[in-house]
Amino acid sequence: MTTYYDAFISYGRKHSKEFAKTLTQRLEAKNLNIWFDQNDIPPAVDWQEQINDGITRANNVLFIISPHSVQSPYCRIEIELAVKLNKRILPLLHVDANEYYDLMHPIIQKTNWLWWLENSETFNFDTSFQELLETIRKHEDYVQQHTEYLVSALEWQDNQRQTQHLLVGSDRVEAEKWLGVRFTDIEQPPCIPTDLHCEYICESTKNANNLLTQVFIGATKKDEIYRDKLVKDLNRAGITSWTNKNDSNSGEELQNQINQGIEGTDNFIFLISADSVEDFWCKRELEHAIKYNKRIIPVLREEINKKLIPSEINELEYINNLEDENLDELIRIILEDAIYYQKHKLLLVKAIKWHSQNRNRSLLLRGYNLQHFEAWFNIAIYRNSHPPIPIQSEFLKASKGQTTAEVLDVFISYSRADADFARSLNERLQELGKATWFDQESIAVGEDYKREIEKGIEASDNFVFIISPRSINSPYCADEVEHAFMLNKRFITILAEPDMY
Repeated sequence: MTTYYDAFISYGRKHSKEFAKTLTQRLEAKNLNIWFDQNDIPPAVDWQEQINDGITRANNVLFIISPHSVQSPYCRIEIELAVKLNKRILPLLHVDANEYYDLMHPIIQKTNWLWWLENSETFNFDTSFQELLETIRKHEDYVQQHTEYLVSALEWQDNQRQTQHLLVGSDRVEAEKWLGVRFTDIEQPPCIPTDLHCEYICESTKNANNLLTQVFIGATKKDEIYRDKLVKDLNRAGITSWTNKNDSNSGEELQNQINQGIEGTDNFIFLISADSVEDFWCKRELEHAIKYNKRIIPVLREEINKKLIPSEINELEYINNLEDENLDELIRIILEDAIYYQKHKLLLVKAIKWHSQNRNRSLLLRGYNLQHFEAWFNIAIYRNSHPPIPIQSEFLKASKGQTTAEVLDVFISYSRADADFARSLNERLQELGKATWFDQESIAVGEDYKREIEKGIEASDNFVFIISPRSINSPYCADEVEHAFMLNKRFITILAEPDMY
């Protein structure tokens, strides 16, 4: 169980040690959990590591301003880490330090201070204390989530970004909501997500959606820095991106991975530059996106001769260099009619997989999933922009033409943290001609998730349960096991981690 703190106390011992002790006691009396070095660094440990960990797991950093703290290199390190982690920093003016103002960290200089000058005639401890409490409690849920997701993201990063450390289920949904919170122009956010927060949550979203994304970015190596910044900007808006830097294998598999990335995305962003319009691979990616009727969004990286721009996009409306309002416009376009393009992508990916496996009947749509995409298709065929393509039509026709009863071979129950393992298992079973129920392929957008799972279990001959520490402790997996048990389904258990016993 991770311990979190409401506040971390940063102070200069020469001027503020006794004050920091008193403040800690008063805050703890209000049932706040405070990190204070006099209480929280055990003997015989790396004290700097303890401090860093305390700051990481604290919702607020209280910086007690005094001449000593302003000049202290140790306090400076603490503030720099708090700034790096985008912590809410609350400066408390305890001893006048105007003489050393130029030595203060810029964040301390520009943040409105709380007044704690004990030698001032107007100072009242209780009044200042109440103001501090109100500040800590303002937006405390948002700030607490900032800390929790940060700790989880750092754990994911420290473990080579393995999928079992990503957010799953309701935790992921809550994180997506948190990332989508926007404060008004009048009220500043108490803290903002770091790039790592945004990447972690978006990678969790991708993992929950079978690695499908909202955006593929076509760019040359010379535009990688620009592209990577764009990925971060889109992540901050909760938009998932595919790039060959993050998602592809190397060597001979590279082109297949790129093609799958384009097929499995909603939008293709083409970064227009003097290099990209001449680059063989960029033009090949663009052709692949056009082949599958992807929405193309050209972004003008730099001014070039219009005659050099591929004719397929020359008449499209460009977005100029992505700064502020232009970035907002790009995000607006991506989100516009997003459900349509998401369904277009989902049906396309299913159709391509079916076709690549020699029209494997086990991959055909069934039940409500078939009805859902059929309803979408019947409307989509009348669109002027990005209508369905023949392979989608052929796939739907084959799905509707099934004559066998709707009986599946296997239902796969797993924790989303083990999604990579489950995806590989599902892929292999389908290659062997087994009709599987796998949630990332079997539930259409907008359906009753719980009921669809229950129907999948009911329609399957076998219930395969992937055993891992995550699935054993998952309430969702427990519900699936209970439903299968009540129906007397045959259970097949697979150990995802042979070393766990």
